[in-house]
This record gives sequence, C-alpha cells and structure tokens, in this order.
Amino acid sequence: MKKKLGLGLTAALLTMLLSACGSNGNNKEADSPSASASASDEPSTASASASASEEAGPVTISFMHFKSDVTDGVAKIVEQFEAANPNIKVDVQPVKYDDFYTLLKTKMAGGDIVDVFTLNAGSQTKLFHDGGYLEDLTGKDFMSNFEPNVLQEQATDGKNYIMPLNAGPIAVFYNKKIFADLGIEIPRTYDALIAAAQKIKDSGKTPFALGWKDGWPLGMWIGRDFPSNTVLVDKQTDFFDKLEKGEAKFADNPATKTSIAHALDMYKYGNKDQLGVDYNGAVDLFAKEEAAMMYMGTWPLADIQKKNQALYDTGMGYFPYPFSNDESLNKLEFNPDASLAVNSNSEHKDAALKFLAFMSSKEGGDAWVKNTNTLSYVKGAIADIAPAVSELQPYFDNGQLYNSQMYITTSIDWSSQFTQYVQKVFFKKATPDQIIKDLDDWIAKNHK
Repeated sequence: MKKKLGLGLTAALLTMLLSACGSNGNNKEADSPSASASASDEPSTASASASASEEAGPVTISFMHFKSDVTDGVAKIVEQFEAANPNIKVDVQPVKYDDFYTLLKTKMAGGDIVDVFTLNAGSQTKLFHDGGYLEDLTGKDFMSNFEPNVLQEQATDGKNYIMPLNAGPIAVFYNKKIFADLGIEIPRTYDALIAAAQKIKDSGKTPFALGWKDGWPLGMWIGRDFPSNTVLVDKQTDFFDKLEKGEAKFADNPATKTSIAHALDMYKYGNKDQLGVDYNGAVDLFAKEEAAMMYMGTWPLADIQKKNQALYDTGMGYFPYPFSNDESLNKLEFNPDASLAVNSNSEHKDAALKFLAFMSSKEGGDAWVKNTNTLSYVKGAIADIAPAVSELQPYFDNGQLYNSQMYITTSIDWSSQFTQYVQKVFFKKATPDQIIKDLDDWIAKNHK
C-alpha cells in the first residue's frame, strides 16, 4: 500500500481519554485532569483570540460545516469565538453530510466564496487542494497545538491544508438491560453479533436502530465493513491502489460479497422502514430503548443524554463492531472526523485564520468536547465524553485500534455507488452478482 496504517490517535489524546473514561459525563471539566492544566500549558489566549482591530473594520466570515447533527453545539462554540473577537462575525451554514460536498463544489465552481469549511482528510482534501481552493496551513503557529503524527497523517503532498478538529471511535452502542435480560454477552465475532441479533428479534424487540433514509449512515457502515474485510480478512492490501489504476474489479474481491451479505443481515435485523427512517429517527429508537443496538460514532451521545438521562448514565455500553469471525482482527475502529480548511480565495483570510487559531486553542478544544460530545485533537483538551466510552478502555490500553479509512487510497467515490446499488438487493430488484457487475461497469465508464 502507498499509505501506512495510522491510528489517528495521539499519545496525548490517548492519555486524556483513559484518564477521563471512568468519570461521569455530567461534569466534564471538573472531573477531567486536563481541566486544571496550568496557564503555562495552554496556548496563548491572545494569539487564539487576537483583536480584530487589524482588520479595516468589522468583518463577517462564512463557515460551512457538515456537523449538522450538532448544530446547536457548533453555534455555542461560534458564540464563544465571537465574544473573544467582537469585530468578527461568523455566518454559520450547517449542511447535512449527504448534501455537503455537492453544495460546496457548486459554490466553489460558481465563485461563491466560503471562507472556512469542514473537510474529510484524504480524497476530499486532495480534490479541493488540486482545485486550488485550500490555503496552506503548514507551519502556522496554531498548528503546533496538534501532535506531529496527526498532522503527518492528514497531510496532502507533504503539506497541511486542513487543521485536525475531532476524531473518535465508531462502534456499536448497546442497551445493557436488553442484553442482560436475554443473557447476551458482548459479541466478539460477526457470527456472534448476528446470533445476538436473532435472539433479540425472537424476544420481540428490534436488534438494530437503522436510519438509512439518510444515505450517510449506510455509506459509513459500508465504507468501513468493506475495506476492513478487503485488507484484513482477504489480505488484498493493494486493492484500492489497483482500483484507482483500473487494475482491480469488485468481482475479483471476495469482500464484496461478504459486505453485501452483511448489509442484508443489518437490513433483516433492523427496525421497520429502515430506508424511511433518518439518522435522528434511529437515535430516537435507541434513546427510547426500542432498539437494542446502534452502529455509530459518538455523535448522538448529547442527544441520547437529553432524551434519556438514565440510559446515558448507566444503561448503555459501547463495543467494537466485529466485522470478522477472526476475533484477533476485530479491533476498535478509530477515525478522524471533521477537519477545517480556509479558502485560499477568501477576502477575510486573517479573520478566517483567527477562527482556526481559536478552534486549535485549549479553550476551543474544550468547547468542542463539551458541546459536541466528541474528542478534540487539540493538545490538553478535556476528554470526558460519556460513561459508555469507558467500556472501550481495554482497547486503548492494549493498542487494539485501527483506522479502516487509511486503507482507502483511491479518490473514486465507490462507497456512494455501493450504497445505492445494495439497496436494490434489499428490495430484490437485483442480485449480488448484478450489482457487483454494475459497480465495475460504473467505474470503467466513469474512471478511465
């Protein structure tokens, strides 16, 4: 492979997470050891919230982001920035992830300047970099607030065009009472996961909360199950390199049929009308304890806490998704999520960079954790997310972490097509062999 596997988890972030795992999520700052860090350990507040008097006058910068699931939390963070920078106003534009990149590309192509925006590391960053839209952030003072290995992992052509923002585990939330009542142990293999789902279904309850009306939850799952099985189970370490070059086909990859079969299992054991229920609806099902499991990142934690405090405090746990029947391969998936970029064509570049400086400060990092219930890459930021996360501690202790996204070395948007085609199998409008052929035909037609 061209890229080495990166955990996306710095030593500092790991230390903070472990120290915070056992504490209660209701008093994050007080319980976190990093909350009492000395002033000498923090980046200069002056540099993070420098006066906007250097600008000719009050300015407004646009901030378009795909964290629409935590819109209120992001708004609170922006309010904190504006209070520290009274001459800078931020026009916040939350967009659902499914629509985000299409809208951003349309704006860029039409000359509609978005000053600051979120990006995913990897192919999307490279795409906007190649288009000339990204300001080079390499060597900026605020970039020193991140571990060098994180910056290296998110580099494009050896330079940093995005600033790391947050990362976290993607695993399976589960209802402890349902598991205990049915005598179900935490599944360590894929077959054990499906056996647990069958037992839950036989009891009259819903095994998985699925919100596949939104395309991204199904796409997120496929985008991890498939590369994990491709590289770790079937040992096709160069599949995505070859796919990029037109030298590999989905038909020749056993993991393709494995992931289709897994998708059919998820569909079989999901709630009714999975493709009519969106992400928020799936979170509601889990929060109301109508579904026993939910495959997701830590994003819904704040919503679950709001809707069912008892479930949040003691009633739910979190375990790694066991994509394989080889227990030794089923490590904890840990991925970078959103990063920030500055438009190289921005007319208010100084103000935009001050926004990034704030977000990279301990103040900004702490604000991110408190308001979005996800981890921040900022050195010294608090890391107390939720009680359920404590169940993942052994995986952190033993270094049993991996990032399936580091295996994906192609810029081809295969997962979107896979997500669309597999739905035909759900409704028996196509067979697995037919959609595999469709995938290969689509790539051959659109990627010469």
